[in-house]
Amino acid sequence: MEPFVLLLVEKLVSELSKLLLVDVGNTRIKFMAADSPEIKYADSFDSLPLQGVNEVRVATVSRHKEIANWSQSITPAVRVARVTKCHKGLTVAYDDESRLGVDRWLAMLALWVENQKSFSVIDLGTAITADFVDDTGMHLGGYITPGYRLMKEALGVHTAQVGFGGNSSRLEPGHNTECCVDHGINRMVFSWLADIQHMESEDKLFVLTGGDAEKALEAGYGLDAEIDRTLVIRGLRYCFE
Repeated sequence: MEPFVLLLVEKLVSELSKLLLVDVGNTRIKFMAADSPEIKYADSFDSLPLQGVNEVRVATVSRHKEIANWSQSITPAVRVARVTKCHKGLTVAYDDESRLGVDRWLAMLALWVENQKSFSVIDLGTAITADFVDDTGMHLGGYITPGYRLMKEALGVHTAQVGFGGNSSRLEPGHNTECCVDHGINRMVFSWLADIQHMESEDKLFVLTGGDAEKALEAGYGLDAEIDRTLVIRGLRYCFE
């Protein structure tokens, strides 16, 4: 390798080592050094490791005020990701791109930049979201539904004598109320995922992310999908470039 190329690589590695990527969710904070593939978790903003960090890039849907207050108390620059209509070849379908959740956009951005081909990405978290991008980088739109926990909580609040303590990935009819709820929601979600995949072309990437992604594959429902837990946080690498 030529000396000037080595210098460029060393400079890039040095810059990445000083960049911290942070995904602030509804229930927890995930972070990753830009030069590392490993995601870690923090209990609070104050417990994030900032030694040697020059810049912090943050993704959040709802905790902007907390982040603004925290950013005033630390030395590194803090940059909060915002959805951009057209960026690095990815074009958002929304007329008002500010209405698209930044987590959905970052997941799409990471997949598009790194693969440059059509894909479907399903985030199984508090809500379940699905987004579709074609071979030209055009976002074709998506879906949003309640996630597992929200569906169970809705039954618990609005239906008498319904428990929801189960957490299996099984699909067969339940033999008690808890299993009926758990297995019924599983079948709804898995059937929905299978229907989406059936609509898509065989060579299209089908990627699951989010806290409940494993359940979809554990059920043995025949989904041909991969799980990628770092999509949102990887999108932070590209959103300001």
